[in-house]
Amino acid sequence: MTIKKLTALIKAGYGQGHFQRYKPWLRVTKRDYSPNSNIGHLPAASLARAHHYRARAERTTIQLAKWLGAVDAREAFPAWPWPHRHPGDGLEGFGNAPIQPGLLAIAKDADINHGTYVGTDLPYVATIDIMTTWRLRQSGFRLLALENKPEEIAHDPDPLLRAKERLELTRRYCKQADITRVLVHAEKLPKELAVNLDLIEPTTTSPAQAAIRASQTYQALIELLSIKGYAEAPTDLMYSMASRLCIPVETLWPMFDLALWHQDIDHDLTMPFKSWTPLIPGGRAYKQVILNSWLGGGQ
Repeated sequence: MTIKKLTALIKAGYGQGHFQRYKPWLRVTKRDYSPNSNIGHLPAASLARAHHYRARAERTTIQLAKWLGAVDAREAFPAWPWPHRHPGDGLEGFGNAPIQPGLLAIAKDADINHGTYVGTDLPYVATIDIMTTWRLRQSGFRLLALENKPEEIAHDPDPLLRAKERLELTRRYCKQADITRVLVHAEKLPKELAVNLDLIEPTTTSPAQAAIRASQTYQALIELLSIKGYAEAPTDLMYSMASRLCIPVETLWPMFDLALWHQDIDHDLTMPFKSWTPLIPGGRAYKQVILNSWLGGGQ
């Protein structure tokens, strides 16, 4: 890293913006790929861009956040070392947010070494794994920072462990910015949940999803599955509905996935999904538990 490269990256907008305009500070490029790695790109149709993830845990957490209702997920979000605008700057509700002091000042106050780029005296640009944005019921937005760390690292008794020092710095950073921060132990999440979310994630924009959910066919499908889906297989019900309406059954499958994603049909996505067996209730309850622990908790 050089001051010239650092300046160029900032001028190009990396680590800045919201929604489709956001560019992660750390990108996954062809040079990063490895047969043994868990890094890559995760398409996000609702945001009209792709997420860059550097660990399977990050990928799962991004998916989970969007399923829970986050309207934006900014991966590799920089906690700039110098004074800067609030991470919510540009969003409704953050117009009067104060300038943030920067991680260098926070590290100095905490008596923790901030760190520099290898071989230089340039302060390292630390990142928060995922900075998520949530729409408030009345108006405006709130931010929620998600940090992926295995439980054994997060609760390691050694306070001088570098990973724990970095967590402490981002904790203080979020506290300074009045942003709730949650440690996510992705290894403890149900494995089937990640698989199922990958299968049913919408591949259309948010307006397109809204139009589908408002359609008569979608509403009829929801009503049918809500009444009979817990006793009969969704596959059988959809073939029957397609025959009755004289439409291709293929038009119903994306609607079915959308209904599961939004939990318009209550189905437990932590269980292995089998469309040839009846639905299992519990998805809405599980979703609410995670929502409460994230949006109502934090550090």
